[in-house]
Amino acid sequence: MYTQARNVVCVLLLSSVFISVPSVVYGEVVVAQKTNDYVKQLLDEGRRLVDSGDFNGAIAVYQQAANLEPRNASIHSGIGYAYVQQNNFPAALSAFRRASALNPNNSDFHYAIGYISGNLGDYQGAKDAYRRAIQANRGNANAYVGLATILVRLGEYVNAKWAYDQAANIDPRNPQLDELRGVILKR
Repeated sequence: MYTQARNVVCVLLLSSVFISVPSVVYGEVVVAQKTNDYVKQLLDEGRRLVDSGDFNGAIAVYQQAANLEPRNASIHSGIGYAYVQQNNFPAALSAFRRASALNPNNSDFHYAIGYISGNLGDYQGAKDAYRRAIQANRGNANAYVGLATILVRLGEYVNAKWAYDQAANIDPRNPQLDELRGVILKR
């Protein structure tokens, strides 16, 4: 009798554990889903603020989202973009470096680092970033244009011509190519 009672209690305890686990898991899924929905709302609000020119507001909203999802590279790139629009290149560089650390294969993040580094006068850093952008996406014509521009500034005209040719093969109608061609030919 004692053995039967013990077995019944064990079965009841085990079944209560198995019955309660799915509800806990479901609760975690619902919380994560609510967080994801809220982050999506914040990202939409941030984009709306950027579109309206309220870059400080966008940065604040994106930072709220980053607090909820600190490993979301897109959030950090949004922060970086808003800082670029304000010409706050050091803050933008920091945000895009964070984004590229989280998503190292994103060509656009490396392109942004190249653009910002070039604007800060760090031509070697820009050159390296544009090369990483090209490695991540060989079809990124803007990265070749950026690289060619930086190579001209560094006095590497043969390499600049190569980068220019690559960009022209990918996107012959790129408006930046005409100006760049003139600069390369003058040198």
